[in-house]
Amino acid sequence: MTMLDYVYTGGIILAILSLIGASLFLYRFFLKQRQLKKLPVKKFRNKKKQRRIRRLRQELSTQKRQSIRAFVLSLVLFLSFSAGAMGVSYYQSMTLGTDDSDSLVKGYYLLRDFKKELAEAESKQEDKEKLQKNIRYLGTSMASYGIKKANSVNTEEGQLVLNRYYKALKELGMNISTQTNNFYENPSLVEEFLTDSAKVETYEKAAFTYYKVDESLLKESK
Repeated sequence: MTMLDYVYTGGIILAILSLIGASLFLYRFFLKQRQLKKLPVKKFRNKKKQRRIRRLRQELSTQKRQSIRAFVLSLVLFLSFSAGAMGVSYYQSMTLGTDDSDSLVKGYYLLRDFKKELAEAESKQEDKEKLQKNIRYLGTSMASYGIKKANSVNTEEGQLVLNRYYKALKELGMNISTQTNNFYENPSLVEEFLTDSAKVETYEKAAFTYYKVDESLLKESK
């Protein structure tokens, strides 16, 4: 669990406890009110009994006021903790988790490295065996995205955006793996896969836009 998960869980627990407390204090308020109503109103000739009734009335009135104050405080705490937990939940749903962030960044570099290898294949500036080895590695790495699923903490739309990207990258990787040895001196195949890569980039851009990823930072660190 991340720190935000702990904060969210803690907020939910505290909200539940506050709600239980508010319910108990409200029950206590009505209980004291009923007890007050049961006290005799008429004055007794027995002064000792009269003082006891008056003291009991004062105690019940004080407990009644304390109960309603505690109820209001518990209710405020419940609303505060609930709002805090909801805020954390919303933030999590709109922010990339560690796993999805790593996957998105790795996929970004895999795709750029593959396009670089395609350029090498077309210009024949790299050793054929080395190029095939690099492309095989990139294809296998992309194909491994088939086992990736967006974190369920994300919004449904956010999950859909990421899973579309993961699926597109997986399919591209699988196609690359079937053509590993055919790119060298094959401009038509290179062009075909450049087109396929551009399609994957549209899904990538959608994910970047949704999660407000600054692509310029990735370009700088490459």
